[in-house]
Amino acid sequence: MEKIVHLDAIAIPKEFPLPRPDFAHEWISYETSPYETLVERCREATIVVTNKCRMTAEVLAQCPKVKFIAELATGYNNIDIDYCKEHGIGVATIQGYSTNSVAEHTLTMMLMLSRSMIKTRKRMEDGLWVNADCFCQKPYPIVDLQGHTLTVIGSGAIGSRIGEMGKVFGMKVLKAEHRSATTVRPGYTAFADAIAQADFISVNCPLNAETTDLLTAAEFKQMKPSVIIVNNARGGVVNEQDLVTAIEQGTIGGAAADVASVEPLPENHPYVKLLKNDNFILTPHQAWMSDACLEELCRQFKENLDAYAQGKSLRRIV
Repeated sequence: MEKIVHLDAIAIPKEFPLPRPDFAHEWISYETSPYETLVERCREATIVVTNKCRMTAEVLAQCPKVKFIAELATGYNNIDIDYCKEHGIGVATIQGYSTNSVAEHTLTMMLMLSRSMIKTRKRMEDGLWVNADCFCQKPYPIVDLQGHTLTVIGSGAIGSRIGEMGKVFGMKVLKAEHRSATTVRPGYTAFADAIAQADFISVNCPLNAETTDLLTAAEFKQMKPSVIIVNNARGGVVNEQDLVTAIEQGTIGGAAADVASVEPLPENHPYVKLLKNDNFILTPHQAWMSDACLEELCRQFKENLDAYAQGKSLRRIV
């Protein structure tokens, strides 16, 4: 009988319980699992279910019974894939379930910043309209998306959907080539040119050795001072301290993020000092959490477990 351990159940809202597989199993669930508890909790497990727990080679080497890891996300940078390949541990992810939700979240952030909605809301609370002598008020600039350039960094499913939505708004959409590329693929724009032309930048690439600190102070200086950057991928893709400095100094026009390099956000994180800045939006890693997305996650999770039991490779990375 399979022994299934769910390490971080707190990541999935309780109104969307994970369905149990059809095969015989024992299920143990933990709300959270700090790194130092993983070996003890997974030592007897044959299947590990996780969203963000770090399944490193160090942990997996001490858990020889683990045969399958069900990742409750599309990204899997928290799992040592090389170790899994070498030792025959299967890994399956949830794929394509949050494409529209993250894309809508991204466009919402762009619109809120470009149309000065946060600043205007604060002025409304202070009586801007109640005390006005004219029916219309424009205390801050309002910038349309139409006619402006959106650069998409990472043109997978989510990045491509964001590009499609941008085009609906009448934007010119550029797909950025990899920063280290020596040639530019058809339909792409060289990285430096793509960020230099951008009025808006959407970051959607996975976090790996090549994309860590992909955008830093050096890149911000190559951009338009009015550019708005949205990072709904992974925190480490954008150097967070450099981003804070760029916003404070006006090097860029504004930024938004749904992710951070450390989550939940610690009190000493660079973003904390920006939470009251009108040119910055931070949401708590919720872009993927629409009701429809969570329902699809649950459906795919059960399919992945049943496929594993049947020896199929549905959505398997390894």
